[in-house]
Amino acid sequence: MLALKEMLRTKGYKVTPQRELIFRSFFELGKHVSVEELHEKVREKDHSIGYSTVWRNLKLICHMGLAEEVNIGDGITRYDLTTKAPHGHLYCLGCGKLLEFEVGSVVEELSRAARKQHFRAEGYRIEVQGYCEDCRENMGQPKKGQRRRSGK
Repeated sequence: MLALKEMLRTKGYKVTPQRELIFRSFFELGKHVSVEELHEKVREKDHSIGYSTVWRNLKLICHMGLAEEVNIGDGITRYDLTTKAPHGHLYCLGCGKLLEFEVGSVVEELSRAARKQHFRAEGYRIEVQGYCEDCRENMGQPKKGQRRRSGK
C-alpha cells in the first residue's frame, strides 16, 4: 500500500483515509468488481463513504492504469485488475458468472490479421456469452462427459 500512496502523491492526488480504504477494498475483492459490490464492501468499514465517491475512485484506478472497465452487455460495468497477459471473459447468461481465459494465441492471430490490413490495433476485448455448467445442469442439460438420460 505504501507504493500506491507514493504513486498517488506523485501523480498529484491526495491520499485520504477514504481513498485508501476504497483502493485497498478494490484490490482485496480482485476481479470483475462492480461499483455496487465495492460500495457494499467499503461501507462495511465506513458508512460515510457514498456511492459517487466509490465510482470516482474506480475511475481514478482505471486512469492510473491499475484496472480497466469490462462491459459485457448486461448493463453492469465491472472493473478488472490490469494484467500483463491478455485474457478474455466467459459470461454466463444464466447466473451472471464471469470467468477469465487466456487468449494469447487468439491475440496473435488478431494482430496478424490487423497488420495484414495495415491496421494498428490498440487493444482487444474477447467475450463469450453462454451458460456455465451449473446453469446448464439446472436447465436439464448434462454435464460434460455425461449422457442425457432417456425417458424410458
